Amino acid sequence: MRVGSWGALALSLGLVAGCQPKAETAEQAQARMDSETAAAKTAVDSLTREFATHFNQGHADLVVAFYSEQAHLMAPNLPAAVGRDAIKAALAPMLATKPDLQLAPEAVVANGPLLVERGTYTLTLTPPGASPITDKGKYLAHWHMIDGKWLMVDDIWNSDLPLPVGPPAGKP
Repeated sequence: MRVGSWGALALSLGLVAGCQPKAETAEQAQARMDSETAAAKTAVDSLTREFATHFNQGHADLVVAFYSEQAHLMAPNLPAAVGRDAIKAALAPMLATKPDLQLAPEAVVANGPLLVERGTYTLTLTPPGASPITDKGKYLAHWHMIDGKWLMVDDIWNSDLPLPVGPPAGKP
């Protein structure tokens, strides 16, 4: 390699290095996330209301459309359901009971195409021929921006109510 080639290589490397984005300071990152969170919160609050409306009306296809293709639903007392078909099957028994789902988002944090929503819920189910059953608890939903749309990739909730304690199995 000639001396002139070394100079050209050094100049090229310098230009490439100069084009690299500078790391954000903690303050810049927080300001960016605050801005992204404000915009995402408005969108997710609307999606959460729409989700509850479709859930309460038993619209299974519209409910599962809020989830990504390979989303994970982690409902209490059930194995994890992965993918829209499995989520639809897991939710089917609830959607068939005239559900009344009330969601109360408490916090949303966004960072680029990722968002986490935390809140509380009240869910009343009325099985055929039975009295209504009401559960209260908390939830965490992890959303991704996919093709310009926020979709849930992880949805988990658990009850605040104590487990019913009865006699051991086989005992009167």
